[in-house]
Amino acid sequence: MTTSVDKMGDKPNGTYLIELAIPFNEFAKKQYQVDILSPKGGEIPIYHSGDTTEIVKSIIKSDLFSNKTKNSLKPEDINPEEYLAVFIPGGYGQFWDTHKNKEVQQIIAKIYESNGVIGTVGHGTATLIDVKLKSGAYLVSNKTMTSFPSWNEKNIMKQSNFGALLPYDMEIELQKRGADLKIYNHEKKVNYEVVDSKNRLITASFSTSGKFVAEEVLKLLNTSE
Repeated sequence: MTTSVDKMGDKPNGTYLIELAIPFNEFAKKQYQVDILSPKGGEIPIYHSGDTTEIVKSIIKSDLFSNKTKNSLKPEDINPEEYLAVFIPGGYGQFWDTHKNKEVQQIIAKIYESNGVIGTVGHGTATLIDVKLKSGAYLVSNKTMTSFPSWNEKNIMKQSNFGALLPYDMEIELQKRGADLKIYNHEKKVNYEVVDSKNRLITASFSTSGKFVAEEVLKLLNTSE
């Protein structure tokens, strides 16, 4: 589940490369069919900060990754009944398009309510904020989870002008909707990877946790099969 937004302010944006490439590779290695969805479909905007490792360079050269990222599906192309999981990588664009896209929300809810697993990394968690289940409850309500930390946004992230360019504070919005949010502690270095296996939700704060989230999603899929 990726964004179609390619800029934030006057700077390039999109889906953050390592948050997509590493998990994509983990799922593909296990022979799962991986489809990429974006609100507009077609080629998705991808950006990075020069932190592309050799494994990432290898993945992005693959025909499979190249084809999928250049030909993402639109919501109307998706049949939720055919999917076992949703993975949402970060990218600031998620704050504007996937977060408020009704079709995207419905797809996530349908997959989840069919015993599907959800994994998110970093800013991708914003996509879940307004997802509602059939009961009318927010998907995140009473779920143990984490997200990209507001402290880091306001103290480190120059790209978002330290949060000033963002339309809302993700931590606050998740808590408003009843999430049992484990906020990352930058001093103790805890709560940056959270697994709520009972509720089939795996979340992580930072881009470096893409492999972790993918592996945990795979574990839950193996348990349910």
